[in-house]
Amino acid sequence: MSDPFSERPSERRRSVSPHMRWYNPSGDGAAISMPKIVAILLGLMVAIFVIQLFLSDRANFWVDYTMGLSPRRFFARLEGGEDSFTIMTPLFTHIFLHGNFAHLLFNGLWLIVFGTGVARRMAVESEDGGDRFANNVLFLTFFLASGVVGALFFLIPNKDSIPPLIGASGAISGLMAGGMRIALGRDPMILPGQGALTSMFARPVLIASAVYIGINILTGLGVVMGGMGKGLSIAWEAHIGGYVFGLLTFPLFDGLVRRPRVAAPPWQ
Repeated sequence: MSDPFSERPSERRRSVSPHMRWYNPSGDGAAISMPKIVAILLGLMVAIFVIQLFLSDRANFWVDYTMGLSPRRFFARLEGGEDSFTIMTPLFTHIFLHGNFAHLLFNGLWLIVFGTGVARRMAVESEDGGDRFANNVLFLTFFLASGVVGALFFLIPNKDSIPPLIGASGAISGLMAGGMRIALGRDPMILPGQGALTSMFARPVLIASAVYIGINILTGLGVVMGGMGKGLSIAWEAHIGGYVFGLLTFPLFDGLVRRPRVAAPPWQ
């Protein structure tokens, strides 16, 4: 039997890559590679933002108030009995709009960070094509549902507000909550794609959640972070709503993931 410690570093990386496929399915030695579903979501947001740069102010106003979520307009449509598609569409489409470059950059970075971790946990790049498709749909459902719940948290206390809610912050807050339950308080010798999720009542998760929710409440009170630029304010209610949804429901989504069989790491 050969001594594994006598192998060259590149050979050792290749020898353990099958155990690390949750983290980097390509097995190419890179620590992080963005899953395709995350890249698609990010690309869609960037594409819409770039298109809006070439639109007139009048056209952008129409986009923001049609695809964005204006509380007063939403409830007026609801009370007016308009068709369900027209009423519900902004609950989803507002996620992909952004007010300025800083808004897009901030959300894009957090989407990469937390989206990658959650997508890896949900085995979106499983070697089985059928499982991969199902897991990508599951990830997308979790992302969109977090955004919708965040939007509902924003709508309820702002019923008479006219300016529309835009941005992926509520959806990304759900991913953040899922990431907390994946990474915090875990045994570092257990791969993130394996083992049970951290309890939402574990001290690290409680502390992180209290800090995140607390910052957003202070934002709502005007104590910190006044906005993302001229004409924009932070929809802190959507952040809290998406986060709470993710914290409570991520185990349900995680339990539906179709995971490939992975060989146990050599230390287990």
